[in-house]
Amino acid sequence: MSYIRSADLLNIASSAINAHNNMLRTTGNNIANVNTEGFVRERTTYVAQLTGGVGRGTTERILNTFAQNQLRRDTSTLGEAQSFFDKISQLDNMLASEANSISGSLSRFFASMQTAIDEPGNLASRDLVLGEASSLMERMSSLAEYMRQMEKDVNQELASVTQEANDLIKTISTLNDQIRYVESASTQQEAGVLRNERDLAIQKLSEIVSIETRTMDDGSTLVHLKNGEALVMEAGVFNLFQISGDPDAQRRNLTLVASNAPVTLGVNETEMGGKMGGLFSYRDEVLGPKQRELGQLALAFADAMNEQNQLGMDYDGQLGAKLFELPEFQALAYQDNSSNNLLMNGRVEENQAEHLTTSDYRVTINAVNAGPPQTLDATVELLNSDGSPTLGTDGNPIVYTFAGPDALTTGAGNWNKIGDGLELEFPSGAYAVDDRFLLQPTRNAASQIDMDVLRGEDLAFASPIKAEGSIDNLGSAVVVSTSVSNTHVDNTAPFDPNTSAFDGAGGLHGPGAAPGGGVGAPTQIRFTAEDTYEVLDSAGTVITTVSGAADLRNLLEQAKGTPGWPAAFSPPAQEDYPGYDISLDGVPKAGDTFTIGYNTDGVDDNRNGLALAGLQDVNTVRRDASKAFSDQNATTFHGAYADTVSSVGEKAATADIELKAAKAMVQQSNDWFQSVSGVSLDEEAANLIRFQQAYAASARILSTAQSLFDTILSAAR
Repeated sequence: MSYIRSADLLNIASSAINAHNNMLRTTGNNIANVNTEGFVRERTTYVAQLTGGVGRGTTERILNTFAQNQLRRDTSTLGEAQSFFDKISQLDNMLASEANSISGSLSRFFASMQTAIDEPGNLASRDLVLGEASSLMERMSSLAEYMRQMEKDVNQELASVTQEANDLIKTISTLNDQIRYVESASTQQEAGVLRNERDLAIQKLSEIVSIETRTMDDGSTLVHLKNGEALVMEAGVFNLFQISGDPDAQRRNLTLVASNAPVTLGVNETEMGGKMGGLFSYRDEVLGPKQRELGQLALAFADAMNEQNQLGMDYDGQLGAKLFELPEFQALAYQDNSSNNLLMNGRVEENQAEHLTTSDYRVTINAVNAGPPQTLDATVELLNSDGSPTLGTDGNPIVYTFAGPDALTTGAGNWNKIGDGLELEFPSGAYAVDDRFLLQPTRNAASQIDMDVLRGEDLAFASPIKAEGSIDNLGSAVVVSTSVSNTHVDNTAPFDPNTSAFDGAGGLHGPGAAPGGGVGAPTQIRFTAEDTYEVLDSAGTVITTVSGAADLRNLLEQAKGTPGWPAAFSPPAQEDYPGYDISLDGVPKAGDTFTIGYNTDGVDDNRNGLALAGLQDVNTVRRDASKAFSDQNATTFHGAYADTVSSVGEKAATADIELKAAKAMVQQSNDWFQSVSGVSLDEEAANLIRFQQAYAASARILSTAQSLFDTILSAAR
């Protein structure tokens, strides 16, 4: 079957001229927009008409959607890697700087301590120790403030990119509407400019968050997050990002808010991808944990120094005092609490900072029990810095429950021990079920610790106890060591369970002044046989007799297990009385005596100073929150800081590698995309010549047709 061409030569020439003119216009437009951001080159195509000539043309963009989608994915990866690396490299440089090194300050402090205890009577050396201690705390505070400022910067940047993302989402939705309107009026032409603008907006959005797209038959493009939550939907509906913080206004959380309904959707911030995901990952996986590790280190150091200094005797012959003042923490109340005025406070239990973890603590009230005193049934959940549960060794969240006899007492001044070295206070009265509080004990602690002493004389280098054998002893036993475990002073009944035998006035409890009101504190050991000894008070009254002693170490600790040891000196009446002990070496004879007394005028004694200096080698900082504190689950001050620095350094090195890889991937995918959709000047120049020649040839056909027509007219006249 054959078709008869009915179009005349004039119409064929006219359609050819128009077609090649459009092709020239498309080529010119491509050349003109070679440097226009987001421009996709276009192509005008025609089909031949059955009757002759060129039919209606179609102008469309040359687009490889696979290359475009790959470029968007790689752009998201690069945005995330770039923002994460930019932030972590700042922190890494700060921690790696010798001028800001906590490790260097710790070394200088303990070096000055060692110098001072070599000559404990030298006041200048003592003052140098305080100077180094103040410098160390200032260094910790400066680093904590730097991290806090970084947190503010991250929050501000998150607010900025969130607003940028919202603007782009609105723009994409608006352009979808315009594209649907324009292309519905002309099925033969794409709204190329509008599509370019929309794709550019989507490309910029992919730099902020990782997205997936789907093109609809009407020309619109739907945009979703990787987890499936919609950002741009059909019919012009879209979701916007919203930043909020509950209960911590400084820690922003991301939610989606629908534009057509009062509905909010939670999203996983660290899985957002793009620049936003990188910022959240840095905040939750690096900055937040390191803030808490620094706070934990500062609290553990200050509390350990306080505890050991209190076990000594200072230059003035007084029992040692605290060197540092540890802060109290006000918990953050959740917005949906029954009242806006409810308070919960926290603090580190004295001498228990070694049990601290880096976790936050969320307290939920389960029941309010009428008093007096009023008590609360509560649940305490351990949380990571990103708000996720801290898991135990069994893989389950760590949760503490307080109810019944363990319920928490309300009222100002009532501090409740909850474990992990923490105490809670509920000073308000009108608590209700489901009220919640968030305690962050280590987050900002490094900048909240103050020096509590100003004089070098307050450093307690000496031991408050001295022990010596009588010159009349016949055996070979000699005093090899004394130990002090408690110096808490309480001279008035009823005695505090933490009371020691020290009276705070340069002596020990005498008869009638000790708990129980009978015998006094142990001040003498008298042997009646090689393995049998009596414990006496200052009046010579026998307190108890120990028979069959296995060795001569910790003689008072062995005496505590005998039937004669006073109940008033034992738990639960007293937890650690008298608070000191003595160890011998050698073989005693019957009648040998050893006296224990206050170390009056012991200025040149450095026994407690040695213990203070030795703290640098003691595992004092807890590592794993899922395991109880022990020597195996702890590290030294230097070790804790080294772990922090090395962890950041490793993450920074990994981030650098990932950034370089992401840049290479973006370059590769961009080259792929540009090879298809980018404007090639060489190709367009060749097209320009080809279409120009075709246009000229078409014009020649038109000229020939006109000549033939004129010839026919002349012949007919």
